[in-house]
Amino acid sequence: MFNRKISCMILALVFMVCFTLLPGLKAEAADPVHTVISGETVESIARTYDISAEQLMRTNGLPDDKLFAGQKLIIIQTVYTPSIYQWSERGKKIARYAKSFIGFKKTAGEETPEKGFDSSGLIHWVLSQQNVAVDRLTVDGFYKQGMDTATPKTGDIIFFLEKGSLKVVTAGIYVGKNQFVFSGYGAETVQVRSTTEDYFAKYQVAYKTYTPKGEHIVQTGETLKSISENYSISMSTIKSRNALSTDELMQGQYLQLYSNPLYPFYVNEVAAYDKAFVVIKYAYTLRGFPYVFGGEDPMTGMDCSGFMYWVMEEQGLSVKRGSAADYFSLLPKIENPKAGDLVFFSNTGTRLGVTHVGIYLGDGRFLHTTENAGVHISNLSSGYFADKFESFGQVESLMD
Repeated sequence: MFNRKISCMILALVFMVCFTLLPGLKAEAADPVHTVISGETVESIARTYDISAEQLMRTNGLPDDKLFAGQKLIIIQTVYTPSIYQWSERGKKIARYAKSFIGFKKTAGEETPEKGFDSSGLIHWVLSQQNVAVDRLTVDGFYKQGMDTATPKTGDIIFFLEKGSLKVVTAGIYVGKNQFVFSGYGAETVQVRSTTEDYFAKYQVAYKTYTPKGEHIVQTGETLKSISENYSISMSTIKSRNALSTDELMQGQYLQLYSNPLYPFYVNEVAAYDKAFVVIKYAYTLRGFPYVFGGEDPMTGMDCSGFMYWVMEEQGLSVKRGSAADYFSLLPKIENPKAGDLVFFSNTGTRLGVTHVGIYLGDGRFLHTTENAGVHISNLSSGYFADKFESFGQVESLMD
């Protein structure tokens, strides 16, 4: 009996040791977190942990090698392997980058690591640094601008609305499992909070996405053929879904891979002219391309009228190059625009008169380019553009 008890104890001990050491059964330890101190660089931190600088940047969603004292970087030793569908990986990068600012101070009206963040400022900083071209908006503005999603993913924006009025109260960056990065109510610093907390549980929750499924950003060296093979989608299908007139691609272009439009604001609209929808599809691929006053080429930068001129020329439409004021003087003014018509604004920046133009998409949205965000989508209901709105212009007259 005694020997049997000893044998059982030895077996139990062996089982416990095996359970602890077996790789397939071992519980994963939390990844180490490094807090950046003044003077450190991406390269020096990577050397400390014997990983590549590229891996450190990618796993933390760092848009460049600029670091901020106090930033918290996750150290992952395993080789970085991005998902084939970039929208998923982009969402993870957004969440990781947002979490790197945990502990940074909350400051009303601010939007930078140096000065601090309020809730909308944190969202703007993180999205814009992750190559999501977007205006600086209030939380209500971000709610109006984002696309509804019934299946929220890491990196989407979570909103809290009053249950009766549906007024947007606050928002954060969703990181999964009911948690979100937040710099709003009850916080003196950027924090990870939970929807299960009493304060947030009393509100209605809604999610919006700024990284829609099926979107691929063209990388250096990629071709239409290599992207086609990577996603098992024919070259002709990719060209059709993005209204590409040639096989040539530009680094940074956003390509639609799924059959449904990424930003479907024009779907239920009437086209302003025969090629309006293909102009919009192609214009979508240029989101994030830079603004340059007087420019008309995506690779060197475009101003608002140069952007409009480029996308129409690429679709074989013979349109003269002019300024926003020039197009305004040529087009009949209308009150009920169709998708593809133009929308004009006055007295933007320091200039007077009609100074800005965009391509109307429908549902109050328009596509344009500005100095801070480059080519992007904005909403006519936002305070700035509502104040500067001049009129809509009927594009069909240009097609005669």
